[in-house]
Amino acid sequence: MVDLLTAKARAWMYSGDWVADCPRDCGGVEHLYDRANPRNPASPRIMQKAEFRCSYCHMVAPIEWPAQLAEITAVLMLRPIPHTRNWFPKDHETALRFRAPHGQSIDDLRAENVEHGVPAEAVG
Repeated sequence: MVDLLTAKARAWMYSGDWVADCPRDCGGVEHLYDRANPRNPASPRIMQKAEFRCSYCHMVAPIEWPAQLAEITAVLMLRPIPHTRNWFPKDHETALRFRAPHGQSIDDLRAENVEHGVPAEAVG
């Protein structure tokens, strides 16, 4: 059972977007960045949210971001196909349920890029 007073929403990347599951386990998953222009659905998500707000059960919780957020994002965004831009923190329930890699280091992500013909780092 989750202690709702201390629960945090754990950030993870799904198809190039940072998201988090609701700590209340209501089934809600929310984007952790707002669009630059909320009226334009094609506008990039660049405005980091200060807290998690579940649109389903309305729980509000702090967000637990990975320590290497910028580095993880930079390596994954080199991948040309959005559905390959995924990262889960160690022991994340969704990753465990679907047997997806979790807790990968920056070096792990770079090696995965190289294995699939994608640069390990941005060039120039």
